[in-house]
Amino acid sequence: MALNLVEILQEHWPSYQRANRSRLCSAHYRAVRCVLACRTPELGGRLYQCRSCQKNHFAYHSCNHRSCPNCGAAKQEEWTARQEARLLPVPYFLITFTVPSELRNLAQHFPKELYDLILKESSIALCEVTASKLKRPHLRIGITSVLHTWGRQMQHHPHVHCIVPTLGYDPIADELIRPKKDQFFVHFKPLAERFRNRLRKALKEQHPEIYQRLTSAQLKALSPSTNWNVHLQHAGSGKTAVRYLARYVNRTAFHPKRLLGYDQQGRIRLKYASSQTKQTSIIALSAFEFIRRFLIHVLPKGFARIRHYGYCSSAAKKTYTRIRLLCGRGGDLIIKLPQRDPFTCSDCGGKLNFLSELERIPRISAPRGPPQSSRPALTVNK
Repeated sequence: MALNLVEILQEHWPSYQRANRSRLCSAHYRAVRCVLACRTPELGGRLYQCRSCQKNHFAYHSCNHRSCPNCGAAKQEEWTARQEARLLPVPYFLITFTVPSELRNLAQHFPKELYDLILKESSIALCEVTASKLKRPHLRIGITSVLHTWGRQMQHHPHVHCIVPTLGYDPIADELIRPKKDQFFVHFKPLAERFRNRLRKALKEQHPEIYQRLTSAQLKALSPSTNWNVHLQHAGSGKTAVRYLARYVNRTAFHPKRLLGYDQQGRIRLKYASSQTKQTSIIALSAFEFIRRFLIHVLPKGFARIRHYGYCSSAAKKTYTRIRLLCGRGGDLIIKLPQRDPFTCSDCGGKLNFLSELERIPRISAPRGPPQSSRPALTVNK
């Protein structure tokens, strides 16, 4: 029997929040409120009437929260179209920076600070190591970074995916720099070392109050004696990588089709593909554990999960235009936005006429969080 997130929250959220109030923050409550209100009278909507059969159709507004599994498809398609239009005629690489397991609990408690550092320091490490390797201090590369916080079983697994064209630009010499065929500019080992060192330094200097709370295991993970993981993968023309990362644009940790319902013990059955065997498997989670894993991936309000650096940033429009010209791609970008299907009658397929706006009808008992709660309590990562 199929299942959806709204049904799970309606049944189990009241008891979950009572049992875990100290672990919840305002962002968690806001995400749950939005998911429960999505496409319901609580958000209002519009009333339409079919021209042919005269049937009335109620279209309730979406919540557009990035943790809602039913929203974000339109923004995802638009983002993909814009990124594909910006691709340069060179090979691309998908570079993944992974945070050690010892630091994941810290990222859960300080998501805004840690996730921001992970995004910034990984991009700076890429720029610094590339410029140093090629002995061009003014070299600029382009980076599109996307923060990804979950694994295939919805577990907490923060890492950053970077789409990087194998094309550097030297503004002093006004020339393009290309590596050897099917190779990236640098090896993964110096990238991992620079990322680890920069993250440790930034954490110590910018957030000393967090650095002082590190455990011995976390300090060891940040030390030069620990090897970090950076993965480099050839991504062809870049379209495949863009479409892969588009799954994380305005999306949450699971697709609705992965929920297979309850088992005989009342646990939620979640379908996933094993990263080792590539075979489809099913994991059974208690309702509380499922909600806990869902809330782990709720980002702080206003946090930018997708960022552009180097000549891909919005501040480098002139540089990017110059690079396109040197690549033989002059002129304006041609963005092919997806076509939207017309809103038609579900019975006869006729066209619909707009009649009126529907006022919001607030729910009697909306989930509210404690006003003093700003971040979840620091707990041992499971």
